[in-house]
Amino acid sequence: MTRNSFVVTVLLGLMACGSNPVEDHYYSLVLAADDVIAPVRTEETKAHLIVGPVQLPEYLNRRGLAIQMDSNQIQTANHHFWAEPLEEAISKVLVRDIASLASSVTVDRDAGRWTDSSDCRLRIEFDKFHATDRSRVVTNGRYWVSSSESGFKQEFEVTETLSADGHAHAVEALRRSLKALATQITDAIESNSLCSGEQTK
Repeated sequence: MTRNSFVVTVLLGLMACGSNPVEDHYYSLVLAADDVIAPVRTEETKAHLIVGPVQLPEYLNRRGLAIQMDSNQIQTANHHFWAEPLEEAISKVLVRDIASLASSVTVDRDAGRWTDSSDCRLRIEFDKFHATDRSRVVTNGRYWVSSSESGFKQEFEVTETLSADGHAHAVEALRRSLKALATQITDAIESNSLCSGEQTK
């Protein structure tokens, strides 16, 4: 797919078609994560990882899908929307992905729930989570994992190449980037003792 063809596809989605009604389209990261099988919880005592808050830049706190045009311009689609607030969808998907990958922790989302002082917490701040006019999606930012005793911070960047036109394909690539991010986070957690079960006893 050429850069120009992708730009044309996106610009057509940004434009209203005069007097002809334009159908709205809604995209769900959570439905795209249905390939993840939730693990069966055992009676084994594990550390508890709470995912959240997820912080997004202001341009992503909108219903419309965002695309980066050139080096510093963001366009928001008029008829292509997220099906739920993006920060909630990202949090839900990361919980499912990390839970399916991690062997040392149980995972829950921070949705205003009460948390114990022994819980580990994952906080994530995104700088980018969008498609570009160069046929890519880019996901980057940083995350912090912390407990009552210590913590660490890690920068991340995941890119996916778009091989087809359309917003649906871009959403699929963004979903894959979250899976890659979840793998990075799980590896980081399990490679140090911060969220080990021994610390929560």
